[in-house]
Amino acid sequence: MKAKRVMLCLFLLGIITISLTGCWNARELRNLAFVLAMGIDRSPKTNEYKVSFQVVIPGSVATGITGGGGITTPVAVYTGKGNTLFSAIRNASKKVPRQLFFAHLQLVVIGEELAKHGIQDLFDFFERSKEPRLTTMVLVARGSEAKPIISTLTTLEKIPANSITGKIKMSSILLSENFRIEIYEVLRGLVNQGEPLINGVKLTGDPDKGMVKSNVEQTIRAADVIIQGMAIFKNGKLKGWLDNGEARGTTWILNKMKSTIVELDCKKKKNSIGVEIIRSLTELHVETKNGEPIIHIHVKEEGNLSEVQCPIDLSSVSVIGDLENEWEIKTESEVMSAVKAAQNEKSDFLGFGDAVNRANPKLWEKIKKDWSEKFSTCEVDVKVDAYIRRSGMRLKPYMSEQQQKEKRQ
Repeated sequence: MKAKRVMLCLFLLGIITISLTGCWNARELRNLAFVLAMGIDRSPKTNEYKVSFQVVIPGSVATGITGGGGITTPVAVYTGKGNTLFSAIRNASKKVPRQLFFAHLQLVVIGEELAKHGIQDLFDFFERSKEPRLTTMVLVARGSEAKPIISTLTTLEKIPANSITGKIKMSSILLSENFRIEIYEVLRGLVNQGEPLINGVKLTGDPDKGMVKSNVEQTIRAADVIIQGMAIFKNGKLKGWLDNGEARGTTWILNKMKSTIVELDCKKKKNSIGVEIIRSLTELHVETKNGEPIIHIHVKEEGNLSEVQCPIDLSSVSVIGDLENEWEIKTESEVMSAVKAAQNEKSDFLGFGDAVNRANPKLWEKIKKDWSEKFSTCEVDVKVDAYIRRSGMRLKPYMSEQQQKEKRQ
């Protein structure tokens, strides 16, 4: 009997315990302000952080942008100041009627002046806090503060944060002059032997007009946000920008190339042939010679002819071979332009130091203290193998047929 009583008491105790449990730190959704984008700037007078928060307005997202006296914008932007990011967030509570919630944060934009001053201390908050994820995208505002970037209203995507992340995705897939860069990757660049790379985002047009509803009510917007270039750093400080061929060469070296268009020359017309890259693979190999590392970069790529604006015979094996050779030369040139940009700034954002460390740890122990100088003069060899797989639905451009008709006449 005693055993049964004990078992019954334990069972009842278990039922009571389960019924009384709950989430002690639970928060009601209606009391939260969901932050989708964060802009971080530096006050030049006080050296304080100026942190802006793009907060979604649930009712506006559900009903869309409306006229009249209703909700007019899908987001609101609030700003707080403080000596630390956390204090800036708390100071913003004076303006925000709900608690800022960062679990859905999609992107962090850093103002250019702050990037020049240094980003070493920025990311401690993100590592310690349980809400923002380390997979959040990071960008640098090019030529402006971060606040106008996250305050500009956009079309197609109601929420500006979604618009910017979508532009990064499409640009990296179709142009490959940038690629998605997240907080943990920036941290790795700051901590490891190399340096971080961060995508650039630029505001075009009138920033004041970009913040009002009329910016999305016209076919040609008064202000827009575009993805432009990649920011390079040295010792955590912004040193310069990579654009066009340098940026694309960087994606090749880092094996981030997805697809792009390479323009080739015809005999009588420059940049008249387009090749769409459909596959690309880059391999890095480190050779040691006379106690010095030599970096070998091997790019293998395949593509299709996307456009031909000159009369050539694509059924000819020699013609295709000539185009492949020219394509290889152009790729090699862009890869070397990225290498030169890195060496000129003595910023190893290409990860050559890590490659040397993996290939020859003993050599790395000897040279890592002087790697910044050695990297700037390190020998780099580039080899490219390019293959044209398809020429499309037509072998001979219609222009060649037109020329034949003219000769007959």
